[in-house]
Amino acid sequence: MTEEGSATFGVQFCAGVLLLSAFCLGLCSANEALWIEGEDYTSSTFNQHSWYQNTNITKDLLSPGKPGVSNGEWNTHFTGSGSPEYASATYRLTITEGGTYTWWIRLNPFRNASGGGNYSYRYKAWRGDWTSWTDLDVTEATDHMIDLVDPGIDVRFIAWSYGGIFNLGRGTHELEIRVSHRPGDKENHGGIDVMAFTNFPWAPSGVVPPDPNPPAPDADDWFMLLVGPDPQSPKSIIDVSHLIEKPAGRHGPLKRQGKDFAFEDGTAVKFWGIDAAMADTAEAQQRQAKFYAKHGINMVRQHPVESVLGSLISGPRGRYFDSQRLDRFDRWFSILKENGIYMTWSIHYHHVVLPDQGIDPDLYNELPDHGDGKDTYGMVTFVQEYQDSQWQYANVLLNHVNPYTGIAYKDDPALAIVECRNEDSIFWHFPLGDDFVRGLVRPNHGHRLKKMWQEWVRNRYGTNSALAAAWGAGLKTNTIYNGDGSVRSRPDSVNETNMYIYAAWEMKKDGPNWNTNNERTRMGDQIRFMAEMQRDTYETYQQRLRDLGYEAVVVSTAWKAGGPAASAANLWTDDTMDAIDRHNYFGGGEGGHYITTGWVNNDTHLNKACRGILSSGLFQVEDKPFIVTEWTQKPPNQWKGEISPLMAFYGMGLQGWDASYHFAGSRSYMGNGWPKMRSYVTETPHYIGQFPALAFAIYNGHFDEGEIVSARRLSTYTAFSGRDWLEQEYGVVGYDENELLAHGDTPVEALAMGRVTLKVADGQESSFLADLSRWHDLRTETITSNTEQLSWNYGGRVVKVHSEKTQGVIGFPKGGAYYLPGVSVWNIDTEFISLLFTPLDNKPLISSAHILITAMAQDKQLGTVYNTDGTELIETGGPPLLLEPVQATLKFRGGPLSSVRAVDVYGVPTEQQVERIDNTFRIDGRYATYYYEVKREPACQDADLNGTPPVNFEDAAVLANDWLSSGMGNNGDINHDLEVDFRDLQHLADHWLGDCSGL
Repeated sequence: MTEEGSATFGVQFCAGVLLLSAFCLGLCSANEALWIEGEDYTSSTFNQHSWYQNTNITKDLLSPGKPGVSNGEWNTHFTGSGSPEYASATYRLTITEGGTYTWWIRLNPFRNASGGGNYSYRYKAWRGDWTSWTDLDVTEATDHMIDLVDPGIDVRFIAWSYGGIFNLGRGTHELEIRVSHRPGDKENHGGIDVMAFTNFPWAPSGVVPPDPNPPAPDADDWFMLLVGPDPQSPKSIIDVSHLIEKPAGRHGPLKRQGKDFAFEDGTAVKFWGIDAAMADTAEAQQRQAKFYAKHGINMVRQHPVESVLGSLISGPRGRYFDSQRLDRFDRWFSILKENGIYMTWSIHYHHVVLPDQGIDPDLYNELPDHGDGKDTYGMVTFVQEYQDSQWQYANVLLNHVNPYTGIAYKDDPALAIVECRNEDSIFWHFPLGDDFVRGLVRPNHGHRLKKMWQEWVRNRYGTNSALAAAWGAGLKTNTIYNGDGSVRSRPDSVNETNMYIYAAWEMKKDGPNWNTNNERTRMGDQIRFMAEMQRDTYETYQQRLRDLGYEAVVVSTAWKAGGPAASAANLWTDDTMDAIDRHNYFGGGEGGHYITTGWVNNDTHLNKACRGILSSGLFQVEDKPFIVTEWTQKPPNQWKGEISPLMAFYGMGLQGWDASYHFAGSRSYMGNGWPKMRSYVTETPHYIGQFPALAFAIYNGHFDEGEIVSARRLSTYTAFSGRDWLEQEYGVVGYDENELLAHGDTPVEALAMGRVTLKVADGQESSFLADLSRWHDLRTETITSNTEQLSWNYGGRVVKVHSEKTQGVIGFPKGGAYYLPGVSVWNIDTEFISLLFTPLDNKPLISSAHILITAMAQDKQLGTVYNTDGTELIETGGPPLLLEPVQATLKFRGGPLSSVRAVDVYGVPTEQQVERIDNTFRIDGRYATYYYEVKREPACQDADLNGTPPVNFEDAAVLANDWLSSGMGNNGDINHDLEVDFRDLQHLADHWLGDCSGL
């Protein structure tokens, strides 16, 4: 070797050693985890207040406790006004490996008007200098707080908060955490339960410490969900944000185009959305919006806006909003818009009128107190002054220019839908409750409604003789008294202002509850009066919006009638606006909105096709877009993983629905256990974890809209007849649930066959009902869609999804074998699954080179105990969330597979290869995941980037346009490794000038 060559070799060798050293610093060091209890401080000025620390605390939720088993402790501080400005605790960290560590801390982030401390921290190496104090952002921790005194009103909560990233050398370090008074606070309180530092990927859940070297799981082991803020890696294969055009509004305002939505420029659109509250800080809002867009969410419903902005403030220059609250909302809107996410506004629920608005005192004083004013819920449906107050509120808001966008809301196309009001209908039990119509509560409001009823009757009939001829034996000729002797109503007359009004519950399917046959016409007139009045209020609100300059979509409300005889009339009032909206829920249990021990509704949608939430489709109007702005299958129901794909494939697909909004989100990353023990949380695996696969199918049109199998067409005469001409058959009905099992000769199962519609209008064609037996195989208890893409075996409680692209199995398939066009599934050892196959290159599954598997089963918290049949929750347990693995054998049809890898919760493929023989492999608990990646070697068709043979310079131009780009959605990514680089260039060269069209 020459001297020059020797020198060169030496430089290269040294460089190689340095690179290897650097590599080993990051990858060769052992995993290390520090778990430091809050009470294990080296020094502390926290006062350990006895009430705050111990009284009534559920201490088995504190570390090192185990839910329902043992007690934990924490380091707490609680003081009143005039106490020291702050208290602090110092902890010692002994680092063995050194490097980059992620810090998590479990503390009490709760704050209210009385107090709650600000947290900050500083740290130093041994014999080093302290860093400056840094504020600890705990705002996102408030989204998953656990109440340590439940039930009861208290200030003691606990939640994990992301601390940040530390670069720590080997040796001893000190960390000081301070809880400080906020200006004006009456109290200062805080508490530290435990903290963790790890140099490997980990996120906290409950009181389970990180395990640097966990044992290899078995095939049937449930695995923990350990997830933190999404790193937004470009390597994530679940990131479908490239399918969402940015910014929102680039195609102009949203419009109704016949029965569908389209933007002003004609671009068709469907919305896969959620109801979501916004995070507190700008940084958290950015994370939240990116997290939503990554998972395919392109619409957020703000429900309600009034709760976010508060009531209008009166000043010398008119009414205005609180500036800080408005600024936070403006920023959130702009961040969503920037990320391609549109907004729907549910402005009022409940609307508050204020004492200086000139409301008649006799009315105002009857309303319940709400903040600084009075709650108009129910009464707003018929009191013009309250509707005017709603409009004043909306008018100020819509005219406001958002400083972050520079556009007034009325002119911003990112505001896609405005709702007139939420869950408020004249036909509901509020206002039409028994005590109200009897005049026993809110008598002045009752008198207002009855006066309107009298005026309508007089205008319609003119004379008492004409009224008597119309109502016949249904005419009430006696004074009717309440049980306390007061007068409920007087004899019917065109001049009588206290005529009988039916309560909602009296509007039964065959007519009024009493004197049914005779009073049917009378009750029909009351329904007509109320329907015309309600429709007029909607038309007025919509016209006000149009006069203001708002061009996008307006909807009325999602609410229902309290009695079946008014159901069609209620829909007729909704039909005056641009789209029809409904809400529906399923599942839940003893705790209602919360998860508690006791009875569980552990029913499933799968034992009767299109029941439950899907049955709302029986109200889809034939020529209007249909949206469902609230839905969820509430935990602790164990089968909740079924509903998201059913909504996507049957609702948004087969039925052609136009927008879906899961209820409800508020976070920028997955929840911890069952977050807040609430029944309504989007950011859990069964919901947002399945969204990427579902959004991919919806936005790429993998499922065809079905041909109409039932078109029910009613005249206004039938809608106002005083009986239920729809002949509705109800299933489970409650405040949040409204299950319909049939509309006359249209069973709910028709929704699994093809499109089902309804229309109330005069001058229509006759109703249409296809021969439903064509798609219903009674022998096998299977209903097949007329698109031939979906099959629902209600006997076996399994849905097969077999479009050309997205495919899957949903339900209870244990022990069965399922043969789909692109993949076979058998040897299923899991009772319940939602197993979806998504071709990420948007090709038929059988030829796709890049496939995402989404595999969900049941979940539970650590320590959760159900009874044998799942109908009772015996122990709720606590975080972390445990996920049952799907255990099944899969065989992919088509070309040979090149790899199958486990994918982490953020969608990033790991190095863990799934054991495979050719195209056959088994997924189970050994891989501790619900995502898998399947790849085939690129074929000739993959290199033909423009779809026009042969492979030539035009394809090379596509590749060049994406050169060195990362992430999903790059056309030049031939081998689907999320990088456009020399490997893709090599595949292009391998097929240069090849004609791939016949392959």
